[in-house]
Amino acid sequence: MVLVKYAIADIDALKALTSSQRTDGYARLVKSNPAWYVFIAASTAVADDDLVLEPDDGIGRWLKASGAGGGGESFGGIIACTSGCAVGGKAFTFYAPHSSIELKIEVGFDISITSGANSIQLHRWSEEPNTALTGREFVAELPHTGGNTSVTIDGTHRWISVFAKNPSNSNYFDGACFTISGNTITLLGFS
Repeated sequence: MVLVKYAIADIDALKALTSSQRTDGYARLVKSNPAWYVFIAASTAVADDDLVLEPDDGIGRWLKASGAGGGGESFGGIIACTSGCAVGGKAFTFYAPHSSIELKIEVGFDISITSGANSIQLHRWSEEPNTALTGREFVAELPHTGGNTSVTIDGTHRWISVFAKNPSNSNYFDGACFTISGNTITLLGFS
């Protein structure tokens, strides 16, 4: 399993990650810039040490995620609750407050969500998301195809998570594994 919970110090540390420390589509926040980079295993783009980073072993490329590429506003934070997720995590922890952040929720190719107008839910939390669901607050409901919504992040509610109806679990809501690029949340699967 790949750990994506912690931001990485700088570009050199990101390039030094070994193949066992990265997966195709894996994203990391570089604190020194700050900027998000996504690892694309098949990429052979020319490295420029800004938009394109070549790992020290020369396999694949880290591509800088921009606000335009992610669909809008960028914000600082880290992916959390990574247990059981091959890529991404089940929660996002914000570094600072934001009033009414616009989020776009996309459904990835490899996740199956039960069809319906209320198949995806966005929640914010007053404590790190947990299986007891303590501190969870409903924010919005979306169709199985995803869509746009907004959320306010404050000193009390610093975390968000996404639940979706899982057809493999009697259509109950399960926490979905996801990644974030810009303001786009991409749902990848269930753990």
